[in-house]
Amino acid sequence: MLLRFTTLTALLFAYTLAWAQQNNSLLFMHRIPQSNLINPAVQIDCPIYVGVPFMSSIHFNVNSTGFAYNDIANGTGTINFPTLVSQMHSWDYLSEELHYTPVSFGFMYDDAQYFNFAWTERVESKLFVSKRLMSLFANGNTQYVGNGLITSNPGVNSFYYREFAFGYSTRLQGNMLVGAHAKILFGLAGLYTKRNPVDIETDALTHNIDARWSPQVNIAYPLGVTTDATGNVTGVSAGAFSPLPFFLNFSNPGLAFDLGFVKPNDPITWSGSILDLGFIWWLKSTSRFTNSGQFVYRGATPADFTNPDAYIDMLADSINNQIQFRYSSSSFVSFLNPKAYLGGTYSFTPQLLAGAHLRTEWYPGRPVVGLTLSAIALAKKGSSVSLTYSAMNGSFTNVGAAFNLGGESFQLYLLTDNVLAPFYPERVRNANLRFGFNLLWGCKQKKKKLSISESSGDGCFWTWGLDEKRKQHGVK
Repeated sequence: MLLRFTTLTALLFAYTLAWAQQNNSLLFMHRIPQSNLINPAVQIDCPIYVGVPFMSSIHFNVNSTGFAYNDIANGTGTINFPTLVSQMHSWDYLSEELHYTPVSFGFMYDDAQYFNFAWTERVESKLFVSKRLMSLFANGNTQYVGNGLITSNPGVNSFYYREFAFGYSTRLQGNMLVGAHAKILFGLAGLYTKRNPVDIETDALTHNIDARWSPQVNIAYPLGVTTDATGNVTGVSAGAFSPLPFFLNFSNPGLAFDLGFVKPNDPITWSGSILDLGFIWWLKSTSRFTNSGQFVYRGATPADFTNPDAYIDMLADSINNQIQFRYSSSSFVSFLNPKAYLGGTYSFTPQLLAGAHLRTEWYPGRPVVGLTLSAIALAKKGSSVSLTYSAMNGSFTNVGAAFNLGGESFQLYLLTDNVLAPFYPERVRNANLRFGFNLLWGCKQKKKKLSISESSGDGCFWTWGLDEKRKQHGVK
């Protein structure tokens, strides 16, 4: 079972590692209201914004923390597993995100206070695997004779949940902005693999494997489970899918918080945020599968190859007899993966900024860190464009772009962290896309020269008061 699970994980890992993502191009694009999703301190340029219903924001990410498909297949179409292992970190991950925001809006309550709301449907998955365990699969067990192998099991954490985010931002003395999101979560479906230790010993004479592992898999979805007289699982099947009960499920509650700040200084404006500090408590339609046991694998001998079919049948019977899962309907708790951003922008002119920031995400087992450099140009009527360069996931060929058109009454925005992904999908490790539409009120700008005083924060509109914003845009 251990070898079978490792093999399946390796195949999934290898055949989907061509893509990856982040959210780096959005962080400093403060003229896009959705930048508040990344930093809750950010306030909008206009008094009111409403995301176009059902088209406010659509966000898609996929990523690999170690390598692209071409790094290990080299155009042959066949995965070279020893090469894959040689390029791995101690833990590597494949991640996927799909965020759909059908409803969002925000408004300035007065010169200092900003309120906003966003309803988002979030599908997030992470496949994670240990390099040491993959090395056993790729290079055999001889390397562990005498020392053994102790690591954690590979696994998959995949969740579909609904998020209602209530945001508040206020201006303090010195024009510093601080903000927070309070998020109410409701889980719809989930798969959570607990990271438990795997202890493998290899006999020095026979090279037989003695493995001890206590896997635990938690599932939140209607399942049909059958057991034998002793309580061991004999079969698992998915239950019938009913759309209304599924999408109107509010029985798996959760809570999360985001925190952020923007601090104007001369000449650098600093900003940072911590996102997704929270959890979901899964209570409905839950299934837990556990095993506490030992598996002994006798390596193949020359005699076994005289009748390989019989040997495979014997091995399968041995696995089935030694690995038995128990079932319960226990509830479980899953934690979100926290993310942190920290960086700053420098204003060369009121319309031209340069920025840099670090992004860190806490994956199961280790943090993953990336660096992004930005150049941002601000048009006088609310449009803006940005070019970014990111070093992340061990890749140094990530050139991103972002723009928003409009800004007076209607806005279209589009962002990606890697414009090369559609052209060279087999070579990239990072790819993402976010786009949407917003309606704006109170930001209609008259055709006149924009005048910005030296005390207004070097042209950073998020440091302006509401009266100043209205004055600069010709709104009474």
